[in-house]
Amino acid sequence: MPDKRVALTGGIATGKTTVANKFRELGAIILDADEYARRVVEPGTDSCSALLNLIGAQYFNRDGTLKRRKLRRRIIEEPALRERINSVLHPYIMGEMRAEWEKQKKLHRQAVIIFDIPLLFEGGFDKDFDLIILVYSTPEVQVQRLIHRDKLSPAEARHTLSMQFPIDSKKAHSDYIIENNGDIELTLRQAEEVWSKISG
Repeated sequence: MPDKRVALTGGIATGKTTVANKFRELGAIILDADEYARRVVEPGTDSCSALLNLIGAQYFNRDGTLKRRKLRRRIIEEPALRERINSVLHPYIMGEMRAEWEKQKKLHRQAVIIFDIPLLFEGGFDKDFDLIILVYSTPEVQVQRLIHRDKLSPAEARHTLSMQFPIDSKKAHSDYIIENNGDIELTLRQAEEVWSKISG
């Protein structure tokens, strides 16, 4: 389905990166939203200027780079700020990803191009895609992974999880679901099965 617009998403600590890497190994071109999110806050870009106007110069270093840790702390204290920042940056991120999709389609007409977007549903981008692949882990598994991976307390892990749409609510709106609750070989086999369907 080379002409289909395909999105890969999940929740925090579901193992989406592992699945994205598997798709890349199988031949997919992956457009990683996190990579574009880093690009749009680079000094001198229009998007960075828009962010500066929103949050103020105190969140930027002298060289124009973002003070990520300081901003992250403020977002935790003021969750509504996250939405305002996303409303400024998301159009730039998606605009760059769409432009890259068009470029890659011209260069590689038969390639399967996958948009890797963690906040696909939260940002309302799901309506822009023909197929959605969800990497799924139970909330209990997500919490345990956050505790071990990010050294969070159980309460902090649950709070982090609460900032995204519940993973179970995403299942009903996804075309393919790859379960990742512990057996990595099973997860990779599911990825291969999905690939055989979307690359044909």
